[in-house]
Amino acid sequence: MAPAVPYRALSLDLWFTALYYAAGDEAGWRKVRVDVLSDLVRRPDGAPFAPADVRAALEAYQTRVRATGRDPVAIDPEMHVRGVATELGGVVAGGPGEAGRRYSSAGMAEYPPRVNPEATRVARELRRRGVPVIAITNTARRGATWQERLPAWHGPEFEEVVTSCEVGVAKPDPALFAEAARRLDLRPAEILHVGDRPELDLAGARAAGFGAVLYRGFWDRYPDDDYPGRAADQTAAAALGATEAECIDRLEDLLDPDRFAWVPRPARHRGGRD
Repeated sequence: MAPAVPYRALSLDLWFTALYYAAGDEAGWRKVRVDVLSDLVRRPDGAPFAPADVRAALEAYQTRVRATGRDPVAIDPEMHVRGVATELGGVVAGGPGEAGRRYSSAGMAEYPPRVNPEATRVARELRRRGVPVIAITNTARRGATWQERLPAWHGPEFEEVVTSCEVGVAKPDPALFAEAARRLDLRPAEILHVGDRPELDLAGARAAGFGAVLYRGFWDRYPDDDYPGRAADQTAAAALGATEAECIDRLEDLLDPDRFAWVPRPARHRGGRD
């Protein structure tokens, strides 16, 4: 069902909308992150810490972050590395910025996420029509990391990847969506956000004034214990009063010719961090 006023941009969630992962991938990422931290964080004399100590320090740092009411995915990778170093009483090795870059990409080469081919096709077609496509995502990886890696995976080409770790807040906080609107130089009501989590994507987009659509196509792909599952998401969507018009099972339904409109905008400086 097309909106009364067509949107001028599309925002996609990443996990279980544009991308997905399988059982075992998360454990693989955790191991590689510890390996990277073990190389980056050293004792003051330059000697390495035991990986088990690094893992414990990472968990302790993230527990401290949660105790302040923040989600670890809203913390920049550089701060993660420095937080672990503080927990261990160590120092960060390497040149300026190296720690943040390496930790941001840790595990992506070894355990690349799977791409939703529909997301790639939709992004390509909308961009062909002149409609900008961005990502808004809760992630501990920087936007530049995603934009560097996505082409190699044949993933969607995004004009921007707005990340929780760089903005400093996580969905459903409206500030994350507001930053996306700022980068697009559009009013929130001119942007449609599509994601799989009712309490994060649907509620967050609505609170920010975005259009909102709930994507159910990958609910059955959630790894056990990592996500609530189809029944819980259906309950959450019903509690938010999601109508059938606000739910899709195929991303290609977004290509309804009446859903988006394009009005040329003047050239602008693109915001956000590299």
